[in-house]
Amino acid sequence: MLALYAAAFATFSTIIHKKLLFHEHALEFVTTLAITNAIFGFGFLIKSDFAFSPSIWPYIITIAIVNTFAVIYLTKAFKHLEISVASPLMGFEPAVLVIFAFLFLRETITNQQAWGLLLTIFGGYLLEIKREKFDFFQPIKDSIKSKYIHYMFIAILLYSSSSTITRYIINPERNFNLNPYTYAFLINIFMASILLLILSLKFDGIEGVKNGIKNMGWLLLPASFFSIIQGFLTLLAIAVPAANVGLVIVVKRTSIFFETLIGGKLFHEQNLFFKIIASIIIILGIYLII
Repeated sequence: MLALYAAAFATFSTIIHKKLLFHEHALEFVTTLAITNAIFGFGFLIKSDFAFSPSIWPYIITIAIVNTFAVIYLTKAFKHLEISVASPLMGFEPAVLVIFAFLFLRETITNQQAWGLLLTIFGGYLLEIKREKFDFFQPIKDSIKSKYIHYMFIAILLYSSSSTITRYIINPERNFNLNPYTYAFLINIFMASILLLILSLKFDGIEGVKNGIKNMGWLLLPASFFSIIQGFLTLLAIAVPAANVGLVIVVKRTSIFFETLIGGKLFHEQNLFFKIIASIIIILGIYLII
């Protein structure tokens, strides 16, 4: 149930973010959002407990750094790609995890997972079909040429890595004594700090944040609220020791369909029928992979 709520919040979050990114610089946007998230994140202190094992500090800092670069690449991709392309591509994350397990952990890929991988790849192929200039290799060529699709896959690789570490350190069975509230508070604080540092080094720091607040206006509040809630609900879902993490991912990724359908309609995107079909195929692929 938590994962289903997370999917609903993720849908609203993604659509609002896309609307704001039409008129906002990616790094300025994500830094302003991260600082707002960190402010909201002080609410997690109510149930936070800092008596956790000191040995996990390197993990927390690593996750914050990895997530920071992941969100930068993801935001750049979402700014320049149609939402009906960018959202379904996030469905490749479970496929990447399976391939990682095969390459580095020597886990076998079952026939069902192989079919899931093929369906996910086929769904990604459909996303790039352009009816006005279609030939068999056109989607492949366009994907190879698009640096923003490359950014999406870099973000997926980074998020896959951080998700694995997160699951490891918040699992109560590991006896690290890190609860989800403490984790969420720390990650939001660290990410906001790192992003502000990057914005200061590359551009105008605090002035950029002020400009971001001015440009985003009142929409910054729901953008941050939906963002932080969907992330925390997902965290709570995977923190349960008996939870089927794969099922959590499948339910959470149902947001792909609604983001494609609703976002595609709102922003008048092209070839929406193909993209809706592609999103359904990718979700089916995720189900088989898990």
